[in-house]
Amino acid sequence: MTDFILLGIDGGASKVLVNRVMVHTDPIRFSTVKPCVEVNYDTSNHYKSGFKPVPLKKQLSQREKGAVEQTGTEKKQEKAIIDTFQRAIQAVLPNDDQESQVIIGIGLPGLKIKNKRGIDAMANGPRMPRFLANLEKALKDTGLTGLEPIHQLGSDADYCGLGERFGERGALRDVANAYYVGVGTGVADALLIDNELVPFDHIKSWMAKSWEIVRQDGVTYESIISAKGIQQRYAELTDQSLEYLMEQKIFPWQIYERALDGEEAAVELVKTVADAFTELFFNRIKALAVGDDSVKLIQPDRVLSSDHIYEGNILDRIVVGQRLGDIWQFSDFAPLFKDVVYTRLSSMIHQSDLPNEIKNAYLTQTKRLDDEFIVGSEIRHAPALGAAVDAYFHWSQ
Repeated sequence: MTDFILLGIDGGASKVLVNRVMVHTDPIRFSTVKPCVEVNYDTSNHYKSGFKPVPLKKQLSQREKGAVEQTGTEKKQEKAIIDTFQRAIQAVLPNDDQESQVIIGIGLPGLKIKNKRGIDAMANGPRMPRFLANLEKALKDTGLTGLEPIHQLGSDADYCGLGERFGERGALRDVANAYYVGVGTGVADALLIDNELVPFDHIKSWMAKSWEIVRQDGVTYESIISAKGIQQRYAELTDQSLEYLMEQKIFPWQIYERALDGEEAAVELVKTVADAFTELFFNRIKALAVGDDSVKLIQPDRVLSSDHIYEGNILDRIVVGQRLGDIWQFSDFAPLFKDVVYTRLSSMIHQSDLPNEIKNAYLTQTKRLDDEFIVGSEIRHAPALGAAVDAYFHWSQ
């Protein structure tokens, strides 16, 4: 019997991914190992297709009053999610070992209750204010006697940062200052400053999340660079439905392949994506170095400050993770994506009004960024790994 079993869980809008995680020492680091199990919520007998969440305005009102009124439909959908989590977790655990200490970390979307053990507002799913209590009970009812209390539900973005910082092949391990952008269905932002991960909620006065920033064309960066955003935009350009693209398994990778083949709509789209990445990266560079109060936000009355305690810092690295990280690293796509971003970002920095000492810290003598400044993540399941890291550190205190 092992001393403990560590699991990292990434709960999405439609499915859950459970990964077994190993802990290494000297220095401490973590790695995902087999088995890794991914299960859709609609495989549960309790799942109700066509679920409609309570209007978000009503959710937020109840949340502000501290009086969440979970509906019967929400309770049933939560039961399906709990059932899916339980089955996925059981599938990862050894069949002959039900007594080991089991440590679980979980990331889920949505606004969390004060103790972070439940969710009291979620745009696309049910509110589940007693989620961890209900999950723990379901797991113990299966005979899982060694389950440690699950201390909180974390955020996808924070866990991406933790996974990259402490993962054995993490891209944030050997740098002091870095920006991570994980691009899946949505976009996860993480920032490392002075060797410490700084949650975006702590720096919201001077740096906004990707989903909050509006480009000059009036759309957010998330709506352009996210996997869902890329599919949606491609559907519009080709007069097809998003549902059709999903059925035909046409995802960002396939769209980039079509761009390689010269398809006009795909070429136009990937150029827009490269431009959006470039602008987002420049914003991170500028905001960290000197502040950037010119950014337009989705909240029209909110203005970012140009002053903060980290002014003058230089990013050592930018990391592109998850689905777009795979595309970034594929050499065949470089002329459409990587090369375009490098060329334009180098030019933007050189032609900007940033102080010369900032420009010189980023650019070589030929006024170009170092080839290793922007890298693709080697960790495919960074959120699950980060969830396990968080759970382990909490347990081992």
